[in-house]
Amino acid sequence: MSPTRIFDPRAVLAVTHPLRMRLLGELSRRGTARVVDLAGGLGEPANSVSFHLRQLAKYGLIEENPERSQNGRERWWRMTSDRGFEIDLDAMRQLEGGEAAVGVFRRVAEGHVLALHRAVQVPPSAVDVPSGQQRTISDDFAVRLSDAELQQMRGEFAELLDRWTDTSRALNDVDDGVERRAYYGVVMAALVQDIGATTHGPHKEQQQ
Repeated sequence: MSPTRIFDPRAVLAVTHPLRMRLLGELSRRGTARVVDLAGGLGEPANSVSFHLRQLAKYGLIEENPERSQNGRERWWRMTSDRGFEIDLDAMRQLEGGEAAVGVFRRVAEGHVLALHRAVQVPPSAVDVPSGQQRTISDDFAVRLSDAELQQMRGEFAELLDRWTDTSRALNDVDDGVERRAYYGVVMAALVQDIGATTHGPHKEQQQ
């Protein structure tokens, strides 16, 4: 399954709302859930959660899951795609309000990256984590690949994440006495020259 493609500027403004981003993360972790489940998990009022779910559904990011509704009264929700969503920035720029939406998305993405950076750099106290254990994953990597090889690596990453996502969802309602925590992560890679240009400014040949 492919990610849900987003290019409507209004959809980006809808999805970057803080609570809606949390709802998307919770739905991704659970697979499917009711308003009461999400409200309880996030500590938010059910009526507020219901409103924001409808807004996410309006732009095709989530949908109802009739397979879980046994009496037609309970509304179960799920992501439109188990692969999440991807934002087509080039297509968005062609639409009215597109540039502004791209700016909003970039600021939100940068905020997520900075938050992850702080989480992996600040060591937890000894009281929080038993000796020899970690609650964060931080692995840098550098590779030299063709376009086809890069796509193959992306596919293998996706398969690994799918496997652990399925495991997480299968254990969601299991009460086996094992403590489990919710994690959020991002796998990103960019061309080395693009990283250098962003970090240190344009190359000399670009400035001339």
